[in-house]
Amino acid sequence: MSKALVPISVDTKLIPLLGFPLRQSFAARMQNSAYATIGFDGCYFPLEVTNEHLGDVVGALRHMNVPGFAVTKPNKVEVLKYLDELDELAAKMGACNTVVNKGGVLKGYNTDGEGLVTDLRQHGVDLVGSTFFCLGAGGAGKSVCFTLAHYGTKKFYISDIADAAAESLVADLNRNFGEVAEMCKFDDKQATLRAVGNSHVLMNMSGVGMYPKTDETWIDKADLAHLPLCIDATYNPLKTQFLIDAEQVGCKIINGLGMSINQGALQVKLWTGLPEPYEAMTAEINKILSEIKGD
Repeated sequence: MSKALVPISVDTKLIPLLGFPLRQSFAARMQNSAYATIGFDGCYFPLEVTNEHLGDVVGALRHMNVPGFAVTKPNKVEVLKYLDELDELAAKMGACNTVVNKGGVLKGYNTDGEGLVTDLRQHGVDLVGSTFFCLGAGGAGKSVCFTLAHYGTKKFYISDIADAAAESLVADLNRNFGEVAEMCKFDDKQATLRAVGNSHVLMNMSGVGMYPKTDETWIDKADLAHLPLCIDATYNPLKTQFLIDAEQVGCKIINGLGMSINQGALQVKLWTGLPEPYEAMTAEINKILSEIKGD
């Protein structure tokens, strides 16, 4: 398949994604398709960089024709050292995935959790009245739980394969939002099942079940039967084994596709000032997934 050339001129706004590794990322195709649809003269591209040289790269971008840039692993925390401002949520979270450049002044945001919150609202989920169980206390889990707490969620159970990570996230949430979070040790199955039994929404933010280990799950199907909603941040595959099991016992399910599209669309709005291009991004990511499956 031939690749269409992206016309670049002196006026083209350059928007890099800073992280490592980036070969697996779909973000450039999704973003550039959106730019073409909304008529924005921009080019989004992966720029592999680690923490060691991040400051040098950010310092250069500040003075270029760059309306902003995206940040992913391992740079989401390290980048804070080189920014001038943070929005309220990114400051509390201590992590940033989106930077806006206005006249050389860099302001950081975090759109990851906003992506899922938008999806939950579209599905009619009561953010304030629901109790959330979150497996995974890394970047995705932290951003989602912080954003939910920011919008009023009052109760979380947090678990992670690494107990220290869960303990740290619980402490961070409680320090910023009051006593809203409780830890469940990953190996304590009875405590985990009690917490799951007290929850309305079960979220897998851990990566368990992602391609290529698509047959993996972390909870027995029978233990999902009472849950109103199960969520997985993964969208490759579209249904992890966790979601397949949940659907088979009657749970409503949500995969990570909406989260990814919504957070990316919000980035476009922050960088361009134009409305979020949800439809263009949805069409492109569905095309990518179809190519992966060989349809």
